[in-house]
Amino acid sequence: MQFNLKAVLIPVALSVVVLSTAYIVNGAPTASDSMQAEEIKKEGGSKPLSAAMKTMGFNFKRSISAKTLDELQGYVDEFHAYAEKAKKAGYSEDPEAFQTGVSELLTSLSSVQDAINAGDLDLAKNRMKALNDIKKQYHGKFDV
Repeated sequence: MQFNLKAVLIPVALSVVVLSTAYIVNGAPTASDSMQAEEIKKEGGSKPLSAAMKTMGFNFKRSISAKTLDELQGYVDEFHAYAEKAKKAGYSEDPEAFQTGVSELLTSLSSVQDAINAGDLDLAKNRMKALNDIKKQYHGKFDV
């Protein structure tokens, strides 16, 4: 039996390159990141609104510590995608107020995008922080 070393080493080398690149681009994952990601995965199928909200919160926290516009853009994109998912999922106890809140959030998120497009990282992060006021307002209203 002949052993083909290339067949083993090439996939391993490619995996190392991909993982190293992800580590360099995204920074070292923390234990908190891993636990939060696992929670989100667990909730994904059974509670779409809850999972969307947790992912939004996760990306909100990550956006505040972003070091570059590209990094922030990734978090904002994911936040936006999950805000849209939350909007589609709806909230049965007060659907009209919920839709108003999510629409307000998405409108404010567009001002974050404007700052990113203008190349102003600090302004974008400050505008992102302001989204927390909307969160507090509506979470208080819905008692969540």
